[in-house]
Amino acid sequence: MGPLAQIEAFVLTSILGIVAGFIFDVYQAVIRGIRIKRCPQYFLDVSVWIFMILIIGLALLLINQAEIRAYVFIALLAGAIFYFRCVSGFIRQPIDLFGKAAARSLRWLWRLLKKPFQYIKTWLTMQFRQRIATPEDPEDID
Repeated sequence: MGPLAQIEAFVLTSILGIVAGFIFDVYQAVIRGIRIKRCPQYFLDVSVWIFMILIIGLALLLINQAEIRAYVFIALLAGAIFYFRCVSGFIRQPIDLFGKAAARSLRWLWRLLKKPFQYIKTWLTMQFRQRIATPEDPEDID
């Protein structure tokens, strides 16, 4: 890989670091809006990191045929630092608004998906209580 190709890969990988920083920033805004408990947040954190690894891996496959060199890590880190130091402050308010809207949407979707299970649970509980409450007919025991 020639020097120009390495410079191009460095620049593209830096842009990838900026995108990764943006995705992480949006994720944090959504998590702040949802205010979930610790255990589900661990699951979501791991899910986001797996998603980020897949995105970065696929992008690196396209950028430099997935050659992992020191400058790749430096470029990713430099892009993320650039995003958080220079860009994040300018787009913080829209990201927070998006995070709140996404949190409201996710809460609405959770309530919508949870209702059928609540109805099934209530119905099963009533069926179980009726079966226990009704005395058995002694003639059926034979």
